[in-house]
Amino acid sequence: MAYMIRRTPYWRNQYNLERAMNRFFDLDSEQLPSGFPLDVIENDQEYVVKANVAGFDPEKIEITYDDNTLSIKGEITEENVESVEGKYHIRERGFGSFYRSISMPGVIDADKITANTENGVLVVHLPKKPETQPKKIAVTTQQAKTVVEHKE
Repeated sequence: MAYMIRRTPYWRNQYNLERAMNRFFDLDSEQLPSGFPLDVIENDQEYVVKANVAGFDPEKIEITYDDNTLSIKGEITEENVESVEGKYHIRERGFGSFYRSISMPGVIDADKITANTENGVLVVHLPKKPETQPKKIAVTTQQAKTVVEHKE
């Protein structure tokens, strides 16, 4: 018994067609997506946003916080294509402007936001407003009162 296997032609997948055209015309530099991966972490005191910004110049990263929205914008400049190093055979490192905007899930104390980079990771600390932080309430025990009858 013969089985029929239906395959999607190569040219129907737009991404594959684009890659084939880039190879044909020797355009091997593909643009990276306009965003970059990030994580948002919450603890009792703050939200922490960690973003991969390898290749970004830390001085060219722009962070803004407005209307409960954190925006991170950066730019990676293109190296000189006509380099004295030689001809590129593979060129995958992206360049251009990158932008990411996220709505924060809680109320932030905007005056105390800090940011730093280390090993290609941008870390933004967004402290919660004190009135929105959880408060511990101490539980006390109440001593049972003993009633002493007075006998005459």
